[in-house]
Amino acid sequence: MTVTLPHEWMRIHAERDPGAPAVVFESSTLSYGALDRRADAYVHRLRRAGLGVGDLVTVDAASVAETIVTMVGTHRSGAVFVPRGPYVIDAAASIEADAYVVVPTSGSSGEPRGVILTRGNVAASVDASQRRLGNGPHDRWLVTLPLFHVGGLSIVWRSLAAGGSIELHRRFDADMAIAALRSGSVTMASLVPTMLHRILERDPGPYEGLSAILLGGARASAALVERALLAGLPVLQTYGMTETCSQVATVERGTAIQALGTVGPPLHGFAVSLEGGEILVDGPAVSPGYVGEPARIGPHRTGDLGCVDEHGRIVVTGRLDGVIVTGGENVHPGVVEAAIESIPSTGQAVVFGAADDEWGEVVVAVVEARSEDLPRIAGDVRPLLARHEVPQRWFAVDTLPLLPNGKPDRSAVRAFGI
Repeated sequence: MTVTLPHEWMRIHAERDPGAPAVVFESSTLSYGALDRRADAYVHRLRRAGLGVGDLVTVDAASVAETIVTMVGTHRSGAVFVPRGPYVIDAAASIEADAYVVVPTSGSSGEPRGVILTRGNVAASVDASQRRLGNGPHDRWLVTLPLFHVGGLSIVWRSLAAGGSIELHRRFDADMAIAALRSGSVTMASLVPTMLHRILERDPGPYEGLSAILLGGARASAALVERALLAGLPVLQTYGMTETCSQVATVERGTAIQALGTVGPPLHGFAVSLEGGEILVDGPAVSPGYVGEPARIGPHRTGDLGCVDEHGRIVVTGRLDGVIVTGGENVHPGVVEAAIESIPSTGQAVVFGAADDEWGEVVVAVVEARSEDLPRIAGDVRPLLARHEVPQRWFAVDTLPLLPNGKPDRSAVRAFGI
């Protein structure tokens, strides 16, 4: 039998080195051997309940060690793992016969949908990630992203497949994350820009002994990446989404400075193309579609705008559906956000359009900054943007409201523009 899936690799690692740590959670460590036994016990529970191959098993996917047990057990039984977080998916419809997991989209730009990821999708994704990152049994990956989203799940899959371990946190807490990054045992982490910004605000470094910090989930400013690199955090910008089983592209190790402003080249097996400026993605890791909807035909349309530079690295410039039309001119929020975040003493920014009788829409910026700094920030950003791109309304907040996955809650932020 060809071993390709994380739960299959996990069993091999349990047989080879049952005492090796698999999951570190709070004050306890779950070894590969213990995880193997508890996953088997969960398989028996499912069978007693009449559940098995092809059945949907919905699990409360809190970020605790028991969720890893139920996930591995569900995969091992042949059932389909459906993580339940704050978003509820109607997974009653028939789905792909080869389905491995059904994951909700993040909800940052619309209502969540159930994304079907097949066994082939997950196997291809784990393989492509391993080729780019080279993580192995010696690595311990910090997990602060929720397990009901692909960002958190994919870390678990990659680590179990490689025989490494994860340090699992219930939720993101800057002080706890800093302690983990300074512990000497954690070698890797996956963060969104808001998390990284808050870590650096609390502890600017320097940090040592880390091999990679994957930074994705939202656009990161070049200033934030440079600040992290100077602090000893080996940031690798990455790009992906639920529909692609997480990673599509990641900056290659040792090229972070050269790749600033990009998310790196596509991973092995991914075909990235552009149509009208929109990024299209195809390959064996791309989902066949959504629960209750027709199967995908052709490449996945990401809704992201971008280009590919002369080195084959992807540059993401904004969202197709987030374009602001003001006075007949198009404004891409990502461009404006990047300019604002490059200004000193400025945290993360969210830019959107608000209805206006004269202009159709006006550009609104909500910025993590002090109110008294807004005039200076507005003045400093003006030379960096075209006239129609400069925000006409500014709001300062201590911290932006976040979704459970750490991304800005753009729906909540829009209330500032009403």
